[in-house]
Amino acid sequence: MRTLRAIAVLLFLAAGWAIVRHPTGVHAQEQARERSLDVPVSVQGLVVDQAIRAPLEYAAVSLAPGPGEGAGLGTRITDEEGYFVFDRVPPGTYTLVVTLLGYRERRDTLRVEPGENLDVLVPLSVDPVPLEPIVVEVRRRFVPIFMEGFEERRRIRSGTFFTREDLAMRGLFRFSDLLRMVPGARVTSSSRFGPVVTLRGGCRPQLWVDGIRTVTSLGMDDILPPMDVEAVEVYHGVQTPAEFGSDACGTIVVWTRRGEPGPATGSFWKRLVVAVGFVTLAILLTR
Repeated sequence: MRTLRAIAVLLFLAAGWAIVRHPTGVHAQEQARERSLDVPVSVQGLVVDQAIRAPLEYAAVSLAPGPGEGAGLGTRITDEEGYFVFDRVPPGTYTLVVTLLGYRERRDTLRVEPGENLDVLVPLSVDPVPLEPIVVEVRRRFVPIFMEGFEERRRIRSGTFFTREDLAMRGLFRFSDLLRMVPGARVTSSSRFGPVVTLRGGCRPQLWVDGIRTVTSLGMDDILPPMDVEAVEVYHGVQTPAEFGSDACGTIVVWTRRGEPGPATGSFWKRLVVAVGFVTLAILLTR
């Protein structure tokens, strides 16, 4: 009996020693669970339009710390498929903030459990951005009545026509430079009269300004600066319309910006009188 009791005591002690050295399966699971409490996981998801469920690109997704928690995980930008991911997220409570221009900001509380990756779907509702009203200011361009006749002749007659836009586009400094572009026209220099314009056959054309024929076509650069010209018509010989008389050589018709609101550069007719005076004086002196 004593032998049996001794054996039983030894077996009991051996079993106790094994329990101390080797915890049960329950204890092992508890220890494993405790070790997993600090294992980081991933939080990933999609940002979509709430109405049409289309993925939204370039949305800013922030994982901010929740109440009483530590630091946040920064911000991610969704790709073209609306996807974002945060790696190595410690377990805890976080605030998910999603923003995108044109959509209402979305805030949600996330509870990240240990050992469990988290997949989320974030729908955003449209939030129109208020903009300042667009003010449209229309300035009506002053169109002289004589331009109606100019446009009609340009439509049905042969000749060379220039508008204010043509002159501005070419950036002319002298009126005679415009006439160099007329087919069959020739501009030559004269020491007494400045540039002299001739048409086909070498003859000098008549000059009409604002519907009135002038006494000479010489010195046009002095009396017709390009900034004062609204439109120009040039006709060769029989091309000239009846309202501008008849001239075998041809006709140059100039319309100035008379009566148009804006800074004035002086009266054309005053400049014409001065120019004619200089031309007459030059002729008298050279005789």
